[in-house]
Amino acid sequence: MSLPTRPPDQEDGFTLIEMLVAIALLAVVAAMVFGSLVTTNRAIEAGRDLSAREQTTRRVLHVMAEEISFSKQSTEFQWVGINGTYAGYPADTLAFVAMNDGSSGSTAKESEMIRVVYTRDRDRLIRYARKNLYGLTDESLGQVELADRVRGFNLRYFDGQGRVWVDDWQTANKIPAALLIEVTFEPPETLGIPGTPDVDPWTVREWVTIEAS
Repeated sequence: MSLPTRPPDQEDGFTLIEMLVAIALLAVVAAMVFGSLVTTNRAIEAGRDLSAREQTTRRVLHVMAEEISFSKQSTEFQWVGINGTYAGYPADTLAFVAMNDGSSGSTAKESEMIRVVYTRDRDRLIRYARKNLYGLTDESLGQVELADRVRGFNLRYFDGQGRVWVDDWQTANKIPAALLIEVTFEPPETLGIPGTPDVDPWTVREWVTIEAS
């Protein structure tokens, strides 16, 4: 007795439609995996950039704090802190007299002093310095960009006599005992990617004790 045989039109293997469906599924899976890897890599790079920017900013604020801590009172060039805003966010300005070489000392000559101004210019934190206090031109005026993508530059001043914090300082013949510097930054542009976590504006702070107070 012989076994029944398969019809000649039925063969082993996949049909063309089955192969196309399998290829399509593989392509979808590959696209999902690749997209996830790209998003993850971008998020990691953005996190590294954010960390690097924060470290750089903290170093900049530390240098600012050291310069401010050795500031001097001057009858002609008073210590001034102006409370301001730009586009709805803090844009304060600080002006003072400091040592030209960044060192302290009560015997400093006026020729060794410079007029320093810290301010926010749109989205940049700027340091201006005039080496010639009595110059009539801007030839001795230097400008350095300390940071970009700045949303807010806020300063608060501690009155050692009144024991209170104030938002501006325009008191003649007196320097605040301490200062709080706050710089707020826009989130990194690379974090606006779908699938990555939202990041709020971040703020770096530095406390300053002024020795000349």
